[in-house]
Amino acid sequence: MRTTLTLVLTLFVLLPLTGCSSKKESGANAAGGNVPAAAPKTEVITDKVSQEDVQLYIYADGRTNAYNFVDIRARVSGYLEKKHFESGDLVREGDKIALIEQAQYSIARDAAKAEFDNSQARLKLAEANLGRSKQMLESKATSPEEFQSTQAERDMAAASVEMAKTSVRNAELNLEYTEVRTPITGKAARWQLDVGNFVSPSGQSVLISVAQLDPIYVDFKLSDRQFTDLKDRIGFREAFAKATGGTETPPVKPVKPVEKPERPLTLTGGPVDISLMTGVNVLDFDFTLAGKIVSQIDNEINVETGQITLRAELNNPLLDINGAKDYMLYPGQICRVRIPYEKVKGAVLIREEAVLTDLDTKYVLIVRKGQYQPTDRFGAPMMGKDGKPLPSYETDIVTRRDIKIGRLLDSQMRIVEEGLQPGEAYIVKGVQRARIDMEVQATTLEEYNKRREAETLKK
Repeated sequence: MRTTLTLVLTLFVLLPLTGCSSKKESGANAAGGNVPAAAPKTEVITDKVSQEDVQLYIYADGRTNAYNFVDIRARVSGYLEKKHFESGDLVREGDKIALIEQAQYSIARDAAKAEFDNSQARLKLAEANLGRSKQMLESKATSPEEFQSTQAERDMAAASVEMAKTSVRNAELNLEYTEVRTPITGKAARWQLDVGNFVSPSGQSVLISVAQLDPIYVDFKLSDRQFTDLKDRIGFREAFAKATGGTETPPVKPVKPVEKPERPLTLTGGPVDISLMTGVNVLDFDFTLAGKIVSQIDNEINVETGQITLRAELNNPLLDINGAKDYMLYPGQICRVRIPYEKVKGAVLIREEAVLTDLDTKYVLIVRKGQYQPTDRFGAPMMGKDGKPLPSYETDIVTRRDIKIGRLLDSQMRIVEEGLQPGEAYIVKGVQRARIDMEVQATTLEEYNKRREAETLKK
């Protein structure tokens, strides 16, 4: 009984002491004895708004076409005796492509030459007879009628010589045509007939086709709006204003008959850049092939597509790889066409990845110096030891800036028409973690890339 009473008294005394200790600890917290740790700063990667002169372009999809395409057929009949080139070989203008049997044409040529020699001998005899007849006519040993007959025989012999000469030339041409040659330089296609087949110019299928690939054409389509913009670049709008005298409606002029076609105002000669798709991404274009617009194929805007077709011409590089040569571009390849449109001086530029969207508004997150009130991880003001909020200090703070964007460049830089000034720092990476009015640890993009490179080397 005495032991139980002693335990109860002991507990009664300890309980108040424990309560006093809790109150003292709470007071220490209030007095700043145990200040909550500040939330770590969020790191963001920033870049500076740049300003430079940029070139704007009009883009279009195009397709390559052969500069010239020839179907080579037999010009004489005979059996195909030999092929000098294989399918896909490169050939030059005048190269022998194939050989048709020559025996019958050699015989025909020899016969034509023999007939020519015979006709020349007859002409020589006729001229000698004419000379004697002329002497006899002068001495009145023959009649004028006989002289005229002798003269006619000489003329007929001379005509026979010309006919024989033509026959020789025709026979030589036929013999020459047995050596089938290419009229252009280019790349040969697949042979349509093998050696041993009979070929003929009448109803004969193509022996082989040759495509001239250098230079090469690129046909591309522009929308109605793009075509108008491009025409404005070379002065169509100024020409229209000059023609109309500055009025909206051009003055009515009497129609005059056109004696000869006038030189049209076209886009001919304008520069273009061509690129094939060089990677797995549809944006992988390098635009390293330079060309020029050579013609405007269509004379109207297609009512179904709203487009017009233009043609550009460019040199097709002949590549040499380990002794094997081939052209870089083939007809029928899809490519991308870039046409210089306008040059903007002093354009304000930011990286496209930094542009954010809020409904119909574009904005970026700016990092600027500002006064920041320290808070804990729960957003509550941090207290000092004196129980008062810690003072604010200058640091990097996130703010929102609404912008008006312009065109996107090939370099994935976006033109900003309104809202930013050159030199301002904006967030490129880490926008998902950043909040407006938040204190952040700003790291420049250059420093970030150096750090990543160093980490990669360590691995």
